[in-house]
Amino acid sequence: MIICVCSFSENGKEWEKVLKFQLPDVIWVTRPHDIKPSEWVKSQFAKRLPILFIGSVGIAVRIISPLVTDKFSDSPVMVMDEGGRNLIPILSGHIGGANELARMIASKIGATPVITTSTDVHNVYSIDVFAQKNSLRIINRDAIKLVARKFISKKEIWLKIPRNFDLGDEIIPESIVIAYEDEQVTCDVQIVMTEGQADEVLKENPDMLILIPRKYCVGIGCKKGKTFEELNDFVKASLENLEGNYLDNIAAFASIDIKKNEIGIMNLAQFYHVCYKTFSRNELEITEAVDGQEFETSDFVKNVTGVDNVCERAAVACADEMGACKNSPLTVKKLAKNGMTLAVAERIPRIVTWEC
Repeated sequence: MIICVCSFSENGKEWEKVLKFQLPDVIWVTRPHDIKPSEWVKSQFAKRLPILFIGSVGIAVRIISPLVTDKFSDSPVMVMDEGGRNLIPILSGHIGGANELARMIASKIGATPVITTSTDVHNVYSIDVFAQKNSLRIINRDAIKLVARKFISKKEIWLKIPRNFDLGDEIIPESIVIAYEDEQVTCDVQIVMTEGQADEVLKENPDMLILIPRKYCVGIGCKKGKTFEELNDFVKASLENLEGNYLDNIAAFASIDIKKNEIGIMNLAQFYHVCYKTFSRNELEITEAVDGQEFETSDFVKNVTGVDNVCERAAVACADEMGACKNSPLTVKKLAKNGMTLAVAERIPRIVTWEC
């Protein structure tokens, strides 16, 4: 995980040191103090990276106000006072994960997370967090408010799903009632599998919240030090013109564990608001291709990583882990350009967690 920190004083610099010490697994990107805060924050916003201001909320708001466009793509933004007492998420609390980040950071440094989003204040279920954690894409955003109001009012939420959809192993919350797509009942939320189905449902029920599973796991391999910009350009050039709306339906990025802290790939995952999973050499070696497909092998890659293919094996391993069955098929075989490789596997969607 990458978190950017913007401080304005010597006290702020001291807190930067505390953060690095208390959360060593986070890659902290701090603002060089010879670069204007507004310029530096703008560059981080372009990458959709989380930003933590150490200072007043007013300063943070003035800096980010020209940059805010859409809560589904804005950077998650938090503010911590210079005394380290309070940590306040002020932007992209759910989709970007600012609320969760604030709680995590606050727990490590002894601060109080100040959460103001309505569902959190009322301690009720958050459907957009549920969607985010389960790689479900929200089609009609305005309906989130209608569902949230019902949760706050302690009313049941009816969720309609396909008959064969995997609901996972966890207990379904009491506030959610499951119905099936062939049942003639009025529902608040429906999971559909394609854009075409979403359009049909919305014609009849424009206020129903529609969710589509993100089904593509993208395996990435690259030379050390490839930038986010290089990787993102490669991903977009490889996928944006393919049938299947790949870019909007990315569920995760994946690679080998020696790339766990590869900043460019980490940033790529955070840009798309998805997880980044890594697998050991042994895990990749035992990953099997679906019948009728074979992984492309490379002696060079094996000498460097210990496994004959990274991107295809990582894509399938990720889709197997996130899906309802093993041996997920490759829908995009290995592509290579300028020291970067990419492949895509398709998972059978399932509910990973009901917790929010």
